[in-house]
Amino acid sequence: MNVLAAISPRLKVLFERVGKPEIVNRPGLFRSDRAGAVIACNHVGWADSLWMAYAVYPRQLRYMSKEELFGSTLSRWVLKHGGSVAIDRADPSPSSIKTAIDMLQHGEIILIFPSGTRSEENIAFKRGAAIIALHARVPLVPAFFQGPKQMQVAHLLHRPSIRVTFGSPIPTAELPFGRETTIDLTRQLQQQSANYNRSRTVECLQHNLWAEVWKTVQALKGPGSRSKPSLLPVLLNARSA
Repeated sequence: MNVLAAISPRLKVLFERVGKPEIVNRPGLFRSDRAGAVIACNHVGWADSLWMAYAVYPRQLRYMSKEELFGSTLSRWVLKHGGSVAIDRADPSPSSIKTAIDMLQHGEIILIFPSGTRSEENIAFKRGAAIIALHARVPLVPAFFQGPKQMQVAHLLHRPSIRVTFGSPIPTAELPFGRETTIDLTRQLQQQSANYNRSRTVECLQHNLWAEVWKTVQALKGPGSRSKPSLLPVLLNARSA
């Protein structure tokens, strides 16, 4: 029995109670049950993998997880039924890579963190995601997670904003096999990630700027200032110009 498929609808409802999710640019290829893909996403904490599963629902997401997590019987059962495949990140075995390629060629979606570790920094990506996508001949889909590192009980009362943004899928079907190809694919992933980080920085700066403008306007419209003209329409018009 596919435990994950059975409980996914209830998990979706639960997720929407502990966060305010926004999914941006969800690729059309995810609408087909037969389209395999490798999603390459930034990795800031254990919650991002769960929100990525939410982002592709009702498709099921599979994971490449480090084999150290499969140590106990309980964790091994949970991970396997949750869609994870064990892999030695230091020395990936041909069998684990073949398993991932077979799943992709049968229409599965696999999540891989190209950074190889949790980090909020823009560190160099490893080639694993590109290698697997290239050999499976499936698109490589950049994704960017923005939200808390963990899920907490407190989020039931104060739901944090969650944003999953997908980049432009990178086709691999017609590309030649080889190291140079995987280097180029990884470079494209890194470039899309850098572009997203820059746009997010600009967005945050704009948000903070207009928050300060709003505070200034409210201060000018304080008690006893009814005769003062409102600056808000002028500022809004300037913003939209």
